[in-house]
Amino acid sequence: MSGGEAPSERAVRRCRECGAEVRFSHREYAGRGAQMAVFRCTRCGVTDSAPVPRDAPVARGRSRRKAPIDEGPPENPVLDAETVKRLLGG
Repeated sequence: MSGGEAPSERAVRRCRECGAEVRFSHREYAGRGAQMAVFRCTRCGVTDSAPVPRDAPVARGRSRRKAPIDEGPPENPVLDAETVKRLLGG
């Protein structure tokens, strides 16, 4: 099974309890540097685990850096000009 196959071409995992389709949920640490892939049933929620090969690629998340704000701080409609002067000590 390669990563480029369409879902209809892959062997569909089935739940051992109700027979519904089972999908990948997450990976969990299994000790000694090993990981287990956790699969969850789409109907009843039963989970099943399978070992992940050590050479399996790891998906990395996106960077969480925000874009810089060019126009300065946002306006605060709660503070009027007089209140701002008092807060800034002026």
